[in-house]
Amino acid sequence: MELLISEKSRIESILNSNVFTTERLLIRPIEPEDKLLFRQLYTDKKIMRNIAEPMTIEQADRAFELSLNNKKKAKPKQMSWVITSRDDEQAIGIEGLVWHGEDRSQAEIGIMLLRKANGKLLPEEAMGALMEYAYRKLEIVRINAQFSNRNLATERFVKKLGFVFKTPLISTECIEIPSKTFDKHCFAEKNHYKL
Repeated sequence: MELLISEKSRIESILNSNVFTTERLLIRPIEPEDKLLFRQLYTDKKIMRNIAEPMTIEQADRAFELSLNNKKKAKPKQMSWVITSRDDEQAIGIEGLVWHGEDRSQAEIGIMLLRKANGKLLPEEAMGALMEYAYRKLEIVRINAQFSNRNLATERFVKKLGFVFKTPLISTECIEIPSKTFDKHCFAEKNHYKL
């Protein structure tokens, strides 16, 4: 499947900043004004059903502050970006990378979208752009992903992006609260990645 990303604009934006674009999306680092979006995502029972128990507002606010504080670190444990629709400039989700331990050559990737953004092939577009950013700018060699075997939509789109399935090698506690059991574990290296 051909993703809707302009090769020239994508590569230029990836190499020049922490903000990058696709044909339909602007993806930028998380900012203080994104607190409501963060709350909407992490407290929504339906969005969280395959990730973890929904957070309370207080838990979501603490996790949000951790995300903001990570931005200030030279080698953050986590980096988060807000996914915005270029058509109406509305924030529609968050995606990010998490490092486990000191190995900076591997990171775990994750994405959450508001329900209104479902069914539009946006996860492939947003995550594909983040993967390219990670390979080119952050010099990540391997991107890991894990999810519940009930999450068929995620399985479909990670396969489209070239992820290879494997047995678990990494922790399942990325957001500092106990997660549900992740049955599917996969990874992508630059040679696996499909545009």
